[in-house]
Amino acid sequence: MENMHCICLKDIPLFSGVELACFRPVCEIATKRKLQRGEILFHQGDEVDTVYLVKEGSFKMVRVTVEGQEVILQILTPGEVIGEAALFQKKCHPASAVALEETKVCSINRAHMEEVIKRTPDLAWQVIASLGSRLYAVWDQVAELNTLTTREKVLSLLMRLAREHGEACPEGTRIKFHLTQQEMASMVGASRVMVAQALKELAANNYLYREERYYVLKHRCF
Repeated sequence: MENMHCICLKDIPLFSGVELACFRPVCEIATKRKLQRGEILFHQGDEVDTVYLVKEGSFKMVRVTVEGQEVILQILTPGEVIGEAALFQKKCHPASAVALEETKVCSINRAHMEEVIKRTPDLAWQVIASLGSRLYAVWDQVAELNTLTTREKVLSLLMRLAREHGEACPEGTRIKFHLTQQEMASMVGASRVMVAQALKELAANNYLYREERYYVLKHRCF
């Protein structure tokens, strides 16, 4: 029988360079949880003190705007991580995680992780090395992003969302959740006015159009 890869906390990018022997103490303190459709893993505004790995099922990340509107920011599927920054700093969740189906997660608490790192110096050094590598990768991405125009940033964002959460339609690919101009502005590091102008230019050049609340990217984008 073909060996099936079991999703584990070790699959989190942070731990990618950690040797299995060093990682065993982490597995020993990890906890598992099952949620049914509609159950909430955490609420928007809750303190981020735990990192979660989606093992089965899926979540939608829902943010409530100041006007009371619910917006789906992201869909998380098996192998994806929620709250990784919780291992190193105190923040609040920007959105609520709601199960879309029966879902299983594996998690580790920041306080428990700190205890393991203090007892396991080798693990600490490997985590530091992994963070260093990822920091350089982020710098490369930021440098690349800074060379793009706002229009290019907006188009790149919409293409990524279409690949991850799109559905085929006669004209191209429809992004199946509502995204406001202000939310796009926050994601690409530009003002809402600049994003609105970029969207207008992309539509005028036949890259996309609005279909009710959704954006549709034309075939020429892919």
